[in-house]
Amino acid sequence: MKKILMVAITLIIAIGTCFSADKYEKRAKQVAKQMQSGKKEPAWQVALGRQPLDMQLEKSYRMEDETTDDGELKWIIGTATSVGENFDGAKMQATTLAIQEIARLIQTTVAAEIESAGGNKQLEPGEAATAMETTMGGSQWIMNTIGRTIPVMECYQTLPNKNINVRVIIAYNVKTAKERAKKALREELIKQGVEINSRMEKFFDEK
Repeated sequence: MKKILMVAITLIIAIGTCFSADKYEKRAKQVAKQMQSGKKEPAWQVALGRQPLDMQLEKSYRMEDETTDDGELKWIIGTATSVGENFDGAKMQATTLAIQEIARLIQTTVAAEIESAGGNKQLEPGEAATAMETTMGGSQWIMNTIGRTIPVMECYQTLPNKNINVRVIIAYNVKTAKERAKKALREELIKQGVEINSRMEKFFDEK
């Protein structure tokens, strides 16, 4: 009886996994077909050597929903488009804009942690206010903390004026983002002459 129950549970898990996979795959194929149809706008294409558009979209959808063992989102996703006279220039600009978007999302994430730490008295009101002010004014130094990002999607369309419109999606690990940003925030506060007491140190050391 126990063996039969285990087999049944395994089958349920397998069926659930297949259904989940089909959901992402189906959505990706539908969107890719629309993007490449060229009916409402110039058709989107992929550069030589890149995965087909539907596979790239499927990867992005999966990563958007992927969570850690704690149930928190695993990836910060940055999406941007940019127009240029050539592919490389437009891609570079789009990538920069996507990284800027990731930096803003990191900023929001760290600010939320500071607010929570202030609310549960882990940080004193003055400490939380100083940390919050530094965080919300620090988009550039937060950008500097961003390490290697993961390319998720890259496609382009040739516009009627022959310019190239490039769209990129990149991903960055949430855990890494928070650790790097909080370390950099600590250094910024020290530069401002803020004393890092044991209570603040504990906040910065939290993963």
